[in-house]
Amino acid sequence: MDIFMKIRTPYRYWKILTLLLLSWGCYLAPQHVSADEIQVHLADNSAFAYVEKGNYKRAVSKLEALLRTNLSEPERKEIHHVLGYCYEKLRNRPKAIGNYARVASQTYPLADCAVSRLARLYAQMKDDAKAIKWYTHLVEDYPASFYRAEAQLALARLHLKRKAWAAAKPLFAALREEPRYAREAAQGVARCDEGLGDVAAAFKAYRALLQANATDAIAEETLGRFKLLARTHKRLTLTTADRLICGQVFLNRKKWKLAVAEFQRIAATKNLKLRGQARYLMGQAYQGRKWYNTAIKQYNVVIALGGKSDYLTRAHYQKAVCYRQKGHLKTATSQLAPFTRLYPWSELRDDALYTLAQIYQRRGKLTLARETYAQLIEIAPESPYADFAAWRIGWQRFDEKRYEESYKAFKGLKENFPGNRYAMGAHFWMAKIRERQSRPEAAREIYTEVAEANYWYYSARAKAILGMSESELAPRAVPDAELPDAAACPPQAKALMALRLYDDAIVQLKHHLTAPNVSSDAACFYALIDCYERQARYEEARKVAEQALKSPVFTNPDAEETKQLRQVLYPRYYERLVEKYAKAHSVDAYLMFAMMLEESRYQADAVSWAGAIGLMQIMPATGKELARQLKIRRFRSSMLKQPEVNIRMGAKYIAYLNSLFDSDAMLVTGAYNGGPGRMSRWVKSKNIADIDEFVEKITIRETRLHIKKVINSYDNYVEIYGRDEAPAVNSVRDRQQIRYGKRLGNPFIGSQTE
Repeated sequence: MDIFMKIRTPYRYWKILTLLLLSWGCYLAPQHVSADEIQVHLADNSAFAYVEKGNYKRAVSKLEALLRTNLSEPERKEIHHVLGYCYEKLRNRPKAIGNYARVASQTYPLADCAVSRLARLYAQMKDDAKAIKWYTHLVEDYPASFYRAEAQLALARLHLKRKAWAAAKPLFAALREEPRYAREAAQGVARCDEGLGDVAAAFKAYRALLQANATDAIAEETLGRFKLLARTHKRLTLTTADRLICGQVFLNRKKWKLAVAEFQRIAATKNLKLRGQARYLMGQAYQGRKWYNTAIKQYNVVIALGGKSDYLTRAHYQKAVCYRQKGHLKTATSQLAPFTRLYPWSELRDDALYTLAQIYQRRGKLTLARETYAQLIEIAPESPYADFAAWRIGWQRFDEKRYEESYKAFKGLKENFPGNRYAMGAHFWMAKIRERQSRPEAAREIYTEVAEANYWYYSARAKAILGMSESELAPRAVPDAELPDAAACPPQAKALMALRLYDDAIVQLKHHLTAPNVSSDAACFYALIDCYERQARYEEARKVAEQALKSPVFTNPDAEETKQLRQVLYPRYYERLVEKYAKAHSVDAYLMFAMMLEESRYQADAVSWAGAIGLMQIMPATGKELARQLKIRRFRSSMLKQPEVNIRMGAKYIAYLNSLFDSDAMLVTGAYNGGPGRMSRWVKSKNIADIDEFVEKITIRETRLHIKKVINSYDNYVEIYGRDEAPAVNSVRDRQQIRYGKRLGNPFIGSQTE
């Protein structure tokens, strides 16, 4: 079975992978040596298993021993290549270089990969002469190599560093058509022109680079050269337009002081349009520094210019924003309300209406907020704020129990913004409204639509309410004749994988999958997923699976392909430990998998901004108390990075939360994130019986989203791996029947977050 085509089969057995190489072809210049020459079927294959595990010392010992046996020349080259990689990982550069140099032969199909690493090692060691030698070897002797463009750029940089302008210029010039390196190459050519004495050409090229893009790091680097030439050559002068671009580069790079200094040079110009632009941009810089009063002064100067400036309306709007950021909501309102009337043609009118509605909402003026949101939808239905405006109108009417008006608002949102995150929720709440109106059949019909629509958390909830165990939605289908032809995978990738050189295989596969106008073969996606999983880079593997499901290659997937990719999206890593401790503490294993996925993305050493550690993100204080209860002696916070310790503690903590919240998955999930004390207070203070409404009205956005993400993942685990009972909780349940207060004396340190 081909590992490139199946990812959930016993591909982790190395012998199967190595035998596949016999049928894999590869190219290399100029001899076109085939990857069939990669043997990797040595008697002692355990050495390669140590490479995969990252035990490079043990791998080196095994590989060095293999070199003392009777091997063929191709086998020796394989061993030296992998030894070079292992020594590089062990930071033994001399030995890494020695082994890479042994395979720098065109009779070895992966020689260009080894030469690339060899040149990079010399560059890291600051041995520029030898780095140039090996990069030149790669560029000249391997014209079809995947690494050639990268080597050209590295070689050009080294020549530039040594001021070898004539040698560097043609290398940069050759890369100007390469999208990855186009801007740096253009900058490099200009730098060479400058070094060769053609300062006028360099100055013109720098100006063109800044005009084309004033936001990236290349622009910031170019700006320095551009201004230096103007200072050192009297015949080269910076125009007012140049000054504006210079200031915009600083502004985009958040160099506020430097931006202001540039804009001040032209703030007194006689050209009123340029003066207005400069003053406005100065206001933006001061606003970026949070100097709101100074920013307002600059905006007032622009406003005083009236119609003579193209920045009049923008200055009015930003002035109001400054007042809002200062907390002066009444003043902000007095600025925004007339703005929406006086400038109906302004492109910022929808921004102003959105900001005004939010201020009204914050000030408790709900009627004005609703009217302003409605005005926004009416005049700017294509605005990026229109969906949120409709969502807020629907909820306000729902809270007022004006259900039919709420239904109409949600229906409009669903119809006008299909696939939008708010539209998904709106469709779900249309069913809820029909429930409130005692129209169960209409509600059931809408719930069924939501359940089958792949609406993230809302589909999970609809399925739970309906008691469905899986989605009934069929995959989208496109006639085969309309599907693009798939391009072959990088020829060297499989050979690199066989040698456990996953880093290099990943680079080639990623580049291939993201190349423009290329429809990759399914095998490439599976191979990249495999590389990441073998390196325990699980989140990267999930991202590739998501990319695959959106790719034209998987437009018409069969059931097995869909299942395989979904198993990558919702994996069961550490399955033995999860099953063991879920059973020991009577906890739902799927809920643990979902928690682990959303808490840490299965990264055992993950540490959150709040200090939570490990797979299930246990706070050190909570871990200390859990260790005492579990009789884990000599506990240290670093132990939370050990998968078994972390999973065991996570199961114990979920069991504790289950005891507080009667195993209600949604409340337990929220309490895990926000803390049981806070969750208990919310339940008592909000007094909302409907769990879905309760979740929507949780005031802490992080906790609200955490519940939705975990419940969605939980539903997917249930659907993919199967189970008899329904995956979540009932639609309506009396929160007050749960006995929270009696058990909150358990001596966990407050909560995971409190």
